[in-house]
Amino acid sequence: MPRLSEELGIDLWIKRDDLTGFAMGGNKVREAEFILADAIQQGSDVMLTAGTYQSNHARMISAAAKRSGLECHLFLSGEASVPPTGNLLLDHLADAEIHAVRTLAERTPAMQAFAKRLREEGRKPYVVPIGGADEIGAHGYLIGFEELNAQIQALPAKPMRVVFASSSGATYAGLIVGVSQAGSQIELLGIRTDLNPDDSEEKICAIANSLAKRIHYSHTFRLEDVHLNSDYVGGGFSVPTQDGVKAIKKLWALEGILLEPVYTAKAMAAIIDLAGKGVWKNERIIFIHTGGIPATFSYTKLLAA
Repeated sequence: MPRLSEELGIDLWIKRDDLTGFAMGGNKVREAEFILADAIQQGSDVMLTAGTYQSNHARMISAAAKRSGLECHLFLSGEASVPPTGNLLLDHLADAEIHAVRTLAERTPAMQAFAKRLREEGRKPYVVPIGGADEIGAHGYLIGFEELNAQIQALPAKPMRVVFASSSGATYAGLIVGVSQAGSQIELLGIRTDLNPDDSEEKICAIANSLAKRIHYSHTFRLEDVHLNSDYVGGGFSVPTQDGVKAIKKLWALEGILLEPVYTAKAMAAIIDLAGKGVWKNERIIFIHTGGIPATFSYTKLLAA
């Protein structure tokens, strides 16, 4: 990103995972690829997952299920836009069955109870954890790191740090396994977008260790292997920050690249702020754009201000 690099005084690159090619892109495409394969292998006929009304993960699962001829049920919390906008609109276009859930804590129990009822009816439901946050979803970012690592071999040698938004943990877990397995010296930094206790070093390590076991990689990941920055969460998950909105406008103006307010804007706001503090002068920073663009269009009033 030459113009933004010049303004910030750092060597800043971008990995365009917002362009991963299916259902409006994003990191959830890489994760859904392995989740869907597992569902098909198990002979499932219906997929269930949960999230907020603007969940990128829910949008991806609903599209993947529709493409594969599977029924899809989404257990969503928050405030639904009327008429539907952003990711919720795309969920409706995929004919997903929307189940309104009052609170975050009630989503998984409601989903599990519905899956139990389906099994009693002779159906074969496949329950996807929120955010695709298990070793199956994380496998997508093990492959994602292999792809990234091959691309950066063409660049001049330099200390490198990969920065990305981190929430449910599958993306970080896949990346950390990929870095370790490759023997890479690349540093990882996750910018937290959620202060939920589930979004933690412990959870990322647990997923990474399960993934390592899945691929028969003898390595144990510990808390000190995970680096999360919690300074840019703001008011919490799904709550945009003023600096995040500024980051959206700056990247659009300088590079013609769109961010979204919930995840990537907070991660870019962190990069801008840390660069202004003189961090990373001698490093190459690679920002993974994890997508989520449809959600941007449910925040039109905020962005137009």
